[in-house]
Amino acid sequence: MERKFLKIVENTISRYSNGGFLTGDVVKLVSNYKSKDSFKNLPDDVKEYITSYFDTDMNYRVINIKTGQATGGGAGPADNANRGTEFNVEVAQDQGGGRYDLQGKVTLSADLLTKVESADGMFDSPKVPDSVVGKNKEQIKPKEVSEDEELTVNRVTSKGNLGDPATPTELSLPRSNTKIPSSAATASPAVGDTAKYMS
Repeated sequence: MERKFLKIVENTISRYSNGGFLTGDVVKLVSNYKSKDSFKNLPDDVKEYITSYFDTDMNYRVINIKTGQATGGGAGPADNANRGTEFNVEVAQDQGGGRYDLQGKVTLSADLLTKVESADGMFDSPKVPDSVVGKNKEQIKPKEVSEDEELTVNRVTSKGNLGDPATPTELSLPRSNTKIPSSAATASPAVGDTAKYMS
């Protein structure tokens, strides 16, 4: 009889079985990356691209991690038997809001990168780059708001018409029924005809 269930093998990839990185990590180039053999062995145009790509104040995130060993026999990077100790890391510029520069992404040897720790201790919460912060010349000097001022602001209603000032909000409930002006209801012309064949 044919078996109805397939054997499922699950494998967990952790940070330190993955070259020290996980996808989503914020990273930067190590300070001495140009003296690393993995960088020296790259073509000149790739070296120039890497140097210029990271020459901004933007954040950079890991989007993929590839094992340095060849994958054969159907075993992929998720197979621990095929992990090895060499890893290549795909990095893309984080453009904010979960958007990555996938067109400009670059693959680097893991020894050229280091993880950036969050300044506020939050998980992967990097500092907002100065280049994306808008210049605001307004200086807001906060002042204490008195209770009377607060009530005045909170108890007015704007009806949405351009140019109309806000009016005091009606906060009391009516104590009697509101009479709505209308004409008296009249019988439908069809009632008489209906009565003839319905009787």
